[in-house]
Amino acid sequence: MKNNLKYLVPAAAVTTLFLVGCGDDDVIEAAAADYPCEGTTGNEALLGGSWKLTKEDGGIISDSLFTNEDGDQYAYSLIYAFECGGDFDIKTILTYTDDPEYPEIYEYEGSWDFTAADETIGISWENDFKDVYEWNFDIESVSETTLKGTLYIEADTIAQEFKKI
Repeated sequence: MKNNLKYLVPAAAVTTLFLVGCGDDDVIEAAAADYPCEGTTGNEALLGGSWKLTKEDGGIISDSLFTNEDGDQYAYSLIYAFECGGDFDIKTILTYTDDPEYPEIYEYEGSWDFTAADETIGISWENDFKDVYEWNFDIESVSETTLKGTLYIEADTIAQEFKKI
């Protein structure tokens, strides 16, 4: 029995530390997600966090299959993240039906700025080829769970709806 304890005690200690550590991280992340950025109010405060595109120009994006120019089918996900301090992340995920375990993921960083007077988000980001994109997003409505509006990209406009994740 004494020999078994010398293995059991360290294993129990490591397991306890692991479980306590994971619990604390989850609590911190959940708490951070519940509070707006310091100094923000109203719709600007509601924008903080990650948003997954659900509809584009009235068409449902989530769980829909699309076909590329080669005839390959894929699911498409787009996530915007509005972070405190004006940091912006955009993430596109393409999951092909013939190889779902290895999705193509494209992540880029930029910045965002909210203008309360006209309820507009100015978004700027750069891709891997150093192409700079300057977008405006006019908010139609925003809540703790949904974001709706119109994205202006050069001469195009795209109606978009997001769900907070």
